[in-house]
Amino acid sequence: MNRVLLPAGLLLLVFVFLGNGLKSVVASTVFVSEADFASFLNISVEKTQLIVELLIGSAVMALAIAPFILNARTSRRIAVMAAVAAAAAYACLGAVMLGQPSLAQRELVVAAAFTVGGFSVSFFSPIAQIAINGVDNERRRVLLTTLWTSAQPIAFLFTPQLVKYVAPEIGLANYFLVFAMFPLAYLVLAVTVLKPPAAAAVRQDSTGARLSPPAVGLLLACILSFEVWTASNTLAGLTSAVSMALMLAFFGIVAWSVLYLRRQPATGPLLPRHAALLLACLFILEIPTTGFYDTTFLVRHLCSSTLIDDRASLGAFAQIAAVFLAGAAYVRWPRALPYLIGAGLVATLLGVAGYAYYPKVATDENFFYLTKIATGAGVGAVTTVVVAIVMASGRNNPLVALLPALVIMFGTEFGLEILEIVFQLAKLAGRDEAGAYGAVFAAQIVAAVLAFVPFVGAIGVRTPVPAQA
Repeated sequence: MNRVLLPAGLLLLVFVFLGNGLKSVVASTVFVSEADFASFLNISVEKTQLIVELLIGSAVMALAIAPFILNARTSRRIAVMAAVAAAAAYACLGAVMLGQPSLAQRELVVAAAFTVGGFSVSFFSPIAQIAINGVDNERRRVLLTTLWTSAQPIAFLFTPQLVKYVAPEIGLANYFLVFAMFPLAYLVLAVTVLKPPAAAAVRQDSTGARLSPPAVGLLLACILSFEVWTASNTLAGLTSAVSMALMLAFFGIVAWSVLYLRRQPATGPLLPRHAALLLACLFILEIPTTGFYDTTFLVRHLCSSTLIDDRASLGAFAQIAAVFLAGAAYVRWPRALPYLIGAGLVATLLGVAGYAYYPKVATDENFFYLTKIATGAGVGAVTTVVVAIVMASGRNNPLVALLPALVIMFGTEFGLEILEIVFQLAKLAGRDEAGAYGAVFAAQIVAAVLAFVPFVGAIGVRTPVPAQA
């Protein structure tokens, strides 16, 4: 009997799924409950975007730090600390929502809970990758990687139904109190699945490159300065003096980082060239596929909530199906992987290109559905194959193996922020709302096309074909 189906294997499956799914449950809950949080904090619905930025920003910082502190020896201890912190944060949020304290206290608790909770829960994802890399069998690793990749779209598919039907019955406060139990369940699984430090076998790639402490500091400084700049854009406006100064600071730090790295002696590539190019492809692909502006366009144009919900569900179903089909193809037909990535990129481009026609087909529901299905399927296929290839390439180097989670999350945030800047610039240029959305849709098409550039470079690199297990 396949060991992955035995009780210990089942625990690992659940551990991996929760690892990449819980952070998506929180984000999806905030997306669906914007009106509730707006009422609780006495702010406009648009201002709830700040909560989303807190979540994503804290998640990106956690995922940026994770590769430098996580390995087989430390993952168990960090999992326990992160689980306790996340459970406490969301339990505190639920308790405060029940108590209805002063507005200042509510604002403080919401900001702290989502910052601490988002930061802590985001460690679960790379810890799950550590557990996956500890599996010796290639077929089982691909199965677990496929499950890890599918957790996010599955969470985005089912969480809105929970918030829509369960939260009104028990209240959003009790919803978060119940959710606080899931990090504790993850804690129990972590203690069971992950080996204690004394027993953990740490694989070290003696030839693999490592980032120096100054390089790590510059990387974190670049990400942090980007977070501060984009937060200022939301709070103070794109053209405010503060935002302009922070923008210059961000680009200055990036330029200094590039110059510093170019002056350092060559130490060999951090990861194989084909894997680096595929990660670049995945990062660029996250930019046009955030799902924010195409959805808000439909909301602004008074499309029914049923249409919007059905469209999101069909897109999630398509992404989940593509994830599992791509995972099966990775094992069965390894030589077809370049064609699978290429097909995924084409499907994504077709779906994103369709967004530009939304103003012209305002009553064609089927077109809205088809574009979302194409985008979801394309992203699902590309993400699954790229993550599996990169994790296999860096199995002996924890820094490399943990990069996919950071690339996916930061790519999503980068896309949201860049598209917001495009939208604001279009408005400043005198375009009406429809014209501003048109500029965003055009930028999304450009990004989807640019994703082909690193992919073409990757397929030109001679690499070993993944062995069939």
